[in-house]
Amino acid sequence: MIKEIVRWRPISIGIILVVTLYVISDLISGISILLPSFLLAGLIVGFIINESEKNGAINGAILGLIGGLIVNVFLIIYYYYLGYGDYISSILLYTVMNIVLQIVVAAVGGVLGSLIKTESVKNRPVEDSVED
Repeated sequence: MIKEIVRWRPISIGIILVVTLYVISDLISGISILLPSFLLAGLIVGFIINESEKNGAINGAILGLIGGLIVNVFLIIYYYYLGYGDYISSILLYTVMNIVLQIVVAAVGGVLGSLIKTESVKNRPVEDSVED
């Protein structure tokens, strides 16, 4: 049953997108667009899977969990190398809250992506086949 719900290819595309946007925005330019990137990746995952809102939310939450873990491990390592090793307990608390928020945002993005896909399929004009 899990194999039918979870679509790993769209999730991996979303994870690559989130990590790429994180590296480009936060580490290189210093401007964090982390939560919008999770929303965008969730939208893309929900749009690609083309299933119900429930499956969009599940796939979005999995994206948020895996992507959040990867991004926050980078964040912890980055803070440690900046010299904030003494504040590791505060950093870990911030990381846990951040992962929960990223899971929720990606799940909402998955639901919205599924809704956008179903609306675009519903409003597509039906072409009449003309047989000669």
